[in-house]
Amino acid sequence: MRKALVRMAAVVMAGLLPFSAFQKTLRAESVPNDNSGKEIMSGTAHITGAMESNIYFGNYWQSVKSEDATDSNKEPVKWRVLANDGNLFVVSDKNLDCVEYNSSAETVTWENCSLRKWLNGKFLDKAFTTQEQGAVLESLVVNEDGAKGSEAGADTYDKVYLLSIYEVIDPELGFPTDWKDKGGTRVALNTEYTKSKRAMTSPDMSGAWWLRTPGDAKNAANVFNAGNVFVRGGNVNNFIFAVRPAMNIDTSKVLFTSPAEGGKTSGVPGPDAMKEVGSFAGSDWKLTIKDDNRPVFEASVAGSKTVLNDGAVKLRYQGASAGANEYVSAMIEDTEGSILYYGNIVDNTSSDAADSGKAALNVPAELTPGNYKIKVFSEQCNGDFKTDLASNIVTLDITVSKYKTEDRNLLLGISAAIIAAAVVVTVLAVRKKKHA
Repeated sequence: MRKALVRMAAVVMAGLLPFSAFQKTLRAESVPNDNSGKEIMSGTAHITGAMESNIYFGNYWQSVKSEDATDSNKEPVKWRVLANDGNLFVVSDKNLDCVEYNSSAETVTWENCSLRKWLNGKFLDKAFTTQEQGAVLESLVVNEDGAKGSEAGADTYDKVYLLSIYEVIDPELGFPTDWKDKGGTRVALNTEYTKSKRAMTSPDMSGAWWLRTPGDAKNAANVFNAGNVFVRGGNVNNFIFAVRPAMNIDTSKVLFTSPAEGGKTSGVPGPDAMKEVGSFAGSDWKLTIKDDNRPVFEASVAGSKTVLNDGAVKLRYQGASAGANEYVSAMIEDTEGSILYYGNIVDNTSSDAADSGKAALNVPAELTPGNYKIKVFSEQCNGDFKTDLASNIVTLDITVSKYKTEDRNLLLGISAAIIAAAVVVTVLAVRKKKHA
């Protein structure tokens, strides 16, 4: 479907068909997600495209002016999810910087322009940690000729790139199909940082942003402040156009998602940390990604895997990291794979934390007796809107008994009384027999 639309769009932009032939699809910038589920969910299957979901990933300068930019005042970046086709295809919610398409005025393709090098070099390093960069896929970027026949050059492999004139008229990605349309999802606001770098900025903070498709000679296509597409483009060495990056996130690296604000909520770290995971119908998520630089985490149940309804699961573990925001965490999952409880069962936030290799998890009193899985892992919890890092996950099976401690003690007491009575009866019977 998407390829067919792209081919039709190329014909339309050449002037052979009116854009009114397409159905217009406009979506709000952040629409509540119909896939309401748990506050913590494994993987990303529940995240929807066409800009119905958003994720926070990486950090960049936004509310500060360029002359005040330091690593300490970067802020979490919001990305609109264009598609979830096994990986997350995203574009930044705002225009993040102001950089020329090419450093010199010449006819140039995306393959050879200086902006491509900047995005996959300086921007990538400044916006993402090493672990986050590991979750950004190197994608095959298909470069198609411009609407007026300008040659796009070779396809490229990039981690970060720009959208094309064909992608910004694709309704499957959440864009209006008419390149002339103003307003809607093509409108993007400049950050204060972008504005301070002399980007063309309207009173409402909307800005014009580059597309990777070539325009006329020495030009590259762009989207105007109002949201309409300018296929002839602006001069490639013009400093007034903003940069709105796009990329693909490797979903195999995403262990969990949680609300961007609030995230994974634990009780007080320790055996009683397990907190019930509530429902979430929002559209803004943060990610917990696997950190391949961490030691291999190992864990096992110490003792019986059948636990009283108000009892504790005793665990042994090794390979946990220590330092700022570091914990050993656990989740209780039912047989359907739904995460019911989450908690930080060991506090390793001190760099010299005494890691005993032992932990306990008190079974929540509300948990229905039955079979469950406990997922145990070492993680770095970095707060609202920021990416969390985790080790590999160890999955353990347990059975929660229908008996509580008082039930067990009562049964033991009754059993002991029955045994004692039986002993007395037996002794009396023996004595009676002897006397007879």
